[in-house]
Amino acid sequence: MDETPNYNQSAEFVSLMTEHQSDLWAFILAQLPGSPDVADILQKTNLTLWTKQDQFELGTNFKAWAFSVARFEVLTHLKKAKRGNWLCFREDLSETIAEESGSTFDGQSAKLEQLDHCISKLKPADQDLLRHRYLSKEGLQAYSETSGRSISALSVSLYRVRSVLRECIQRGLKAKGGLA
Repeated sequence: MDETPNYNQSAEFVSLMTEHQSDLWAFILAQLPGSPDVADILQKTNLTLWTKQDQFELGTNFKAWAFSVARFEVLTHLKKAKRGNWLCFREDLSETIAEESGSTFDGQSAKLEQLDHCISKLKPADQDLLRHRYLSKEGLQAYSETSGRSISALSVSLYRVRSVLRECIQRGLKAKGGLA
């Protein structure tokens, strides 16, 4: 009998962990604003997630599970900090912040999904302009030279594309339940 972990499950778990790192960072930071220990707590959270991966059922809400693990890591940190006479939040306040942070990140996730949808509806030239503006290290001058359009024309196009995206996102979020 082969007792090695299923490679596909491990790969999918790593993919989920990687996908949610920035959300976890922001979630922990929201509970410990200004704390120099956020990176350490994120690392402990990742370690706990990894060691308890057999408790996670693929196909369920990874983010909610990861946030609950992070919340416990933050509470453990707060208890240790309290023993060291550090100024910290009461546990009930920390839990309230955790709950509020979780709902905020869910709203951001919905906005990002809607943004992806709206970008896919743009003309290819507008998508290229956005990719260059937000993903390239080169400025508009370089794109101006390769596209044959002036910088002012590109700036106007960016303004219009952003306006179209903003309206598209707002319409989509309203249609999905008024999250706009």
